[in-house]
Formats: sequence, structure tokens, C-alpha cells
Amino acid sequence: MLIVYGGAFNPPTKAHYQIAKYLLEKYQDANLIFLPTSTKYAKADLVSNDHRYQMLEIVSKKLGKRASCSRYELDQEEFKGTYYSLQHFKGCYYVMGADNFNYIEKWINYPNLVIENKFIIVPRLGDDVEAKILSNEILTKYRNNFIVLNDFKKIDLSASLYRKTKEEDILLDEVLEYIKMHNLY
Repeated sequence: MLIVYGGAFNPPTKAHYQIAKYLLEKYQDANLIFLPTSTKYAKADLVSNDHRYQMLEIVSKKLGKRASCSRYELDQEEFKGTYYSLQHFKGCYYVMGADNFNYIEKWINYPNLVIENKFIIVPRLGDDVEAKILSNEILTKYRNNFIVLNDFKKIDLSASLYRKTKEEDILLDEVLEYIKMHNLY
């Protein structure tokens, strides 16, 4: 089983680490690849591709040999969207937080994105993923394409919270050290 965990990872937090660790423990035959989005994606305040990649390399090493990081989206000449990345990683399960899942209808090449791929959804506090699925005809029809991690302990940590507060306990010590060394955020 291949699990692709996409996102901005701006920066990678303890929550990202804990989700990846949980998935590797739950799916003993799985390999997990972090897939950071490129700065070509129209998202404000992303630190450089290389810094986010290096921080994810730190997280991957901490997780062990079944975790790695891909430069696939970082090395693209233009942002094409998750749909095209998932075509590259054929047959994978794509991890996304419920906050992103709530807007999946706006993703590039929806509904084919949902029809042709498998997803692992990580709920956040206050999110009702099942209600979201039931409220949408395509999501309901392809319900079997979604694994919802209702048994995962919900964590209320985010990269945006770190960027806003600079609370150091949101990050792994190794990532925090990297951030300080390179004077990021």
C-alpha cells in the first residue's frame, strides 16, 4: 500500500508527524510519501520549496525507512493540481485533512479526482466528514473511495497556528532547530 500525504507543510508540525506515524502503525505494509506543494501553487506565505522539503526530510527520517519525501510537485514547471500528481503515484491513497476535504469540489479536475482515486481523511475537531460526504451526490456515490480516520485522536495543531503564535511546542524539536538555524517564519 502506498500512502501519499500532500500539503503545504509550512512548516511540518507535530500533527503531521503524528498522523504519518499513526498511518504507518495502522497499515504495517504501507510506505508513506510526503508530497509538499510547490510555491507555484497560489498560497500566500509559503517558505521556499527547498526549506519545506528539508523539514519534511527531517520528519521522514524520524518516522523510519517506510517514510520518504517527494519533490514531484516541487519540480513541476507549473502547478497542475493534485489530480495530476495522483496519476503519477498510481494506486495510492491520498491523505488530506478534513479542512481541505470540505473544499474538494473546488479542486482541479473534480469530480474525476474523486472518481479515480482513494483518500484517507483525517478529521479535525468539529468536523463531520460523514455529513459532508452525504451532502454531495458524487462523494456519496464514491463513498468507498474514502477511509475516514474516525479512530484517530483529533489534534488541534496546525502550521498556520505556529506561524501566527510561534508556539514552539507545535513543532518537533528537530524541525524547530532547522527553522531557527535558517531564520524562517
